[in-house]
Amino acid sequence: MSLTLFLAATLSVAHADDALRGRVVDLLSGVEYAPTAADWAALGNGAGAELLAIARDSAATPTQRGNALVALGYFPAPDHESHLSSVVRDGGADSLLRRKACLGLARAAGGRAVSDLSVALDSDDVQLRTYAAKALGTLGGDGRAALEARLARETNASVSDAINHALGK
Repeated sequence: MSLTLFLAATLSVAHADDALRGRVVDLLSGVEYAPTAADWAALGNGAGAELLAIARDSAATPTQRGNALVALGYFPAPDHESHLSSVVRDGGADSLLRRKACLGLARAAGGRAVSDLSVALDSDDVQLRTYAAKALGTLGGDGRAALEARLARETNASVSDAINHALGK
C-alpha cells in the first residue's frame, strides 16, 4: 500500500512540474509580449528553477533561453545570480544570451552586478555594450560611475547614445 501511495505522490509532483514548465515556456515563447513581474510572481518560486533549467538547456530555442535569462532577474537567488554572471562574462557565449543576461543580472543582483556589467561594457560587441549600458543605468551609484567612465572613451555613437540615455542626459 505504501508503494502505491509513493508512486501516486511522485506522479502528482511530476504532473505539477510539467504543468509549471508548460506555463513558464508559454511566457517565454511570446514574441510581442514581455512578461511582467506580476506574471512571473503568479507562477511561484518554483518558476525560478524552471527558468534556470531552460536558460541552461542548449536544446531550447535561443529566444526562450534569452527570455529565461531576463526572467531569472525576478527570482533572485545565489545560483541564478551565479549563472547570469557567468553568461555575461563568457566571451564565447552567444551574444544574444549575454545581452539578455545583462538585464537579468542587473535586476537580480543590483549593485553587485556592476563588476560583471562593466566587463560587458568593455566588450568589442557594440550590441552587448548597449545592453550593459541599459542594465547599468538601472543601478544608480556605482553603475553611473561605470557609465561615466566608459562614456569618456566610447567611440561608437549608438553606444554613447545608450550611455547618455542610461545616465538621463
